[in-house]
Amino acid sequence: MKDGTLLCLKLNQRPHGHPLPVPELICAPLMIRLILLIRWLHSHSDHPRMVFVPTIRMAAQLSRFLHLFFSCYTCTSKTPDRDQVIDAFRKEKAGIIVATTVLERGVTIPGADICVVQADSGVFDEAGLVQMAGRAGRTFDHPDGDVLFLLKHRSRLAEACRNSIEEANHSCAV
Repeated sequence: MKDGTLLCLKLNQRPHGHPLPVPELICAPLMIRLILLIRWLHSHSDHPRMVFVPTIRMAAQLSRFLHLFFSCYTCTSKTPDRDQVIDAFRKEKAGIIVATTVLERGVTIPGADICVVQADSGVFDEAGLVQMAGRAGRTFDHPDGDVLFLLKHRSRLAEACRNSIEEANHSCAV
């Protein structure tokens, strides 16, 4: 830093060496999105599944709906026993948790697959979507994971997130 410049080191590679999973983006009406979500949850039943939503209210509503088909946990900033909920989810090995951005950072669920419902919501930003996608895989046993973004409308933000992940993955491969 002699000449007033600062060296910036960008580390895009994950510890296990696999690329960050690139989100699949699906735009559809509400009923189709709910059907797709249920099918996705069923098809990934051998791994933990994290479903991110933009609001506490939506977390409660979606959890009530999903309870018709699955056992699932809910975790938001208003969850009083959040640590116990996360621990119970971790122990289940193939459970489902519906969460707000409160689980976007700092919580690693080994082998998780990720779905972001309403990824086109104004609540999310590109960095947050990348963080949510980054919850997928994360272990040497299940390094890839699967990431699905369900959208009401096409979203420049979700597409920018996907492009950022693709660019980061490309920079690791070079």
